[in-house]
Amino acid sequence: MKNKKFLLGAIIGIVLLGNIFSPVLAQEETKPQSGKITIRPVPDFNIEVWIDKGCGKSYTVGENITIYFKSNKDCYLTLFDLTPGGGIRLLFPNRYEKNNFLEANKVHTIPPGFVVTPPPGKEMIRAIATTSPWQFFSDKEIMRYHDEHPEERYPVISRSEEGFAAKFNEKIKIIPQPNRAMASCIFYVTSKVVPQYGNIKVTSTPSYAEVYLDGAYRGKTPITLSNVKVGKHTIKVTKKDYYNYSETVQVKGSSTTYVFARLEPVPRTGSIYINSTPSNAKAYLGGAYRGRTPLTISNLEIGEYQIKISKDGYYDWYSTVRVKQNITAQVFAQLEPIPRTGSLYVTSSPRYARVFLDGIERGTTPITIADIEMGWHEVVIIKEYYRAYVEYLYIYAGKETEVEADLDRI
Repeated sequence: MKNKKFLLGAIIGIVLLGNIFSPVLAQEETKPQSGKITIRPVPDFNIEVWIDKGCGKSYTVGENITIYFKSNKDCYLTLFDLTPGGGIRLLFPNRYEKNNFLEANKVHTIPPGFVVTPPPGKEMIRAIATTSPWQFFSDKEIMRYHDEHPEERYPVISRSEEGFAAKFNEKIKIIPQPNRAMASCIFYVTSKVVPQYGNIKVTSTPSYAEVYLDGAYRGKTPITLSNVKVGKHTIKVTKKDYYNYSETVQVKGSSTTYVFARLEPVPRTGSIYINSTPSNAKAYLGGAYRGRTPLTISNLEIGEYQIKISKDGYYDWYSTVRVKQNITAQVFAQLEPIPRTGSLYVTSSPRYARVFLDGIERGTTPITIADIEMGWHEVVIIKEYYRAYVEYLYIYAGKETEVEADLDRI
């Protein structure tokens, strides 16, 4: 039954039956007369109250405790909890269960369970059973108490033993002695032992990463670090080609703290240093212009790249280079100049005619004239008794131009 758990306070000093209920017993006893033997009959109304571990046993703070009750007569049960400092609570009946009538010769759980709370010490459960209805607190008093003290699960009916005894004696008078019975059960509350060790479970993406606990290597992920002292600890996760992961965690006793490291890859990059002769040539990487030589191109992903070096007056230079991680590849381009001159081959019929290039005699046919600047030039071929041959032609760089002159006789 939900909400029927009661947080039991521990008794530092046990409250004895005679101390609290002695006024009641005193009223009912008759002082024996001198010379006479008084025979006391065994009461025919008996009750028992006990707990799941057995009276006199120890419970740890936070542990569940179950109270049992049995009587040999149908009865109405009232349960009191004697708490530290003499304070007393009414456990049963309560706002959760107002019907306190219990059948005879049956074991009852009253209520289903409680949770033990501090401080440590001795605690007493006191059972009062009557064959007729009897209430220490009326239903209205219980509800009014909870309206005024909503934080309390069960009413605190007295802050002192003396005050409770006086009030109890007054209220119990209406029940004749043969129609009531009392029993108690003592147990001990011990401080909850706070575990001094816990666990840390470390996983990562990718896995098989190295795990360090406070700087000490402990293994590879996934891994559970056992018997770690309670408190703050630093977990570091490392893996080649990935950035380190670090986290400070708080380890709690008897619990597992989880660490998940999502490792970020370190960019796998390298560099290329490019130079050329002559320098100040344009450098292209993968078709994209990157600057003029000499230059260094950094943060390049691992792989192969096409390089082109170009400069006016020179043939383009091409190469393929492989970039490796953390390495600078060296590239040197020896540019080959594009020729700016051509040649001229001149023949004539008849042969041995004089050849003039741009007004300068260069020899007689047949003749090859080299290293002529590209562009337009004048060629004149002269031979005695023949008309002069004149031609304007274009000399192409790196090529040979031919002239064949058929001379006309004068």
